[in-house]
Amino acid sequence: MATEVLITGATGFVGGALVKHLHAQGIGARALSRRPDAAKEAMPELASAHRWGGADEPLPREAVEGAAAVVHLAGETVSGRWTKSKRRAIEASRRDGTRRVVDAIVAAEDGPKTLVSASAIGYYGSRGDEELTETSSPGHDFLAHVCKVWEEEALRAEDHGVRVVRVRIGLVMGKDGGPLEAMLPLFKMGLGGKIGDGQQYWPWVHRDDLVALIARAVEDKKMKGAYNATAPTPVRQRAFADTLGRVIGRPTVVPAPAFAIKTILGGFADELLASRRVVPERALAAGFEFTYPDLFDALRAILG
Repeated sequence: MATEVLITGATGFVGGALVKHLHAQGIGARALSRRPDAAKEAMPELASAHRWGGADEPLPREAVEGAAAVVHLAGETVSGRWTKSKRRAIEASRRDGTRRVVDAIVAAEDGPKTLVSASAIGYYGSRGDEELTETSSPGHDFLAHVCKVWEEEALRAEDHGVRVVRVRIGLVMGKDGGPLEAMLPLFKMGLGGKIGDGQQYWPWVHRDDLVALIARAVEDKKMKGAYNATAPTPVRQRAFADTLGRVIGRPTVVPAPAFAIKTILGGFADELLASRRVVPERALAAGFEFTYPDLFDALRAILG
């Protein structure tokens, strides 16, 4: 069992839950943060916290030395309007941040032997009803490009004997953050509904299942390569909206036309309108059991 794991993005929506999960398993978590004192105060479960200013800076050596593994979650959020500067930040944070992480692992005298690096289902592009597994080819749009660059940087660690697991993450459902935090106010006002024609697939995953899969990747030396971190039951956006409405007891009859979404959000609208029927083939083959394979049960557990 790993003794201590270094986590970038440890104070985030997923990272914070991962810290608590590892602590419960008796595994210490080291955090990299712009404000390490605040991180330690907010998460007493942390074994230690170290300052890292992000992709423009090298990782502090003392954070990396002696760690059994690194879980790399940090990156500029993709939500919001995609201006030119936003696009540059999205790509640079992932490319350069991952490069910094790998460089630090390689330079360490007693460095981590495992790197679990976040990626995203954006890797596949928008593919309609085509079922997408880890062996499916990458897409050709902006996020697909970003994910390919992101993963290529992580894979450099393999040249130095490091086991690399790339976790392609879907829409993460959980309390106090993620897509639900953005959607709930509208749905509670009865303004939630289909986006575009509502036929696009939205691959989702409960945060607890994502965290458990990441922790499994840290420990299981047989895991290597890409893993889709999505529930085994992807749903169409229309069904997602209806299910969320049922859970909170609100109607979902107000649509958001595609042209309106594009006017408001620009390039990011393409992500809401994209269809990715992603399934976690390799996780299931490895024997991973999802606690929340069903969307209704997952949302009821979160919001009930």
